Amino acid sequence: MDCFLCNGKLTESTTTYMADLRNIIVIVKNVSCHKCIQCGEESFSGTVVAQLERIIDQLRNTLTEIVVVNYDNRAA
Repeated sequence: MDCFLCNGKLTESTTTYMADLRNIIVIVKNVSCHKCIQCGEESFSGTVVAQLERIIDQLRNTLTEIVVVNYDNRAA
């Protein structure tokens, strides 16, 4: 697979995903991604995006500060 920005090669990797929900900062560590070896651009599969959305939706109404979550591949 090639990078959408620079056409470099993508490799499987992990990253830290952050979401700013105004009054809440959610940090999800160890998220599976594809990362460009040339420019560093990251992309996520549809499954990973759906899981990130579930994590954020669960936390949106229950928290008021900063949250750090470890992404669990088994939940995807």
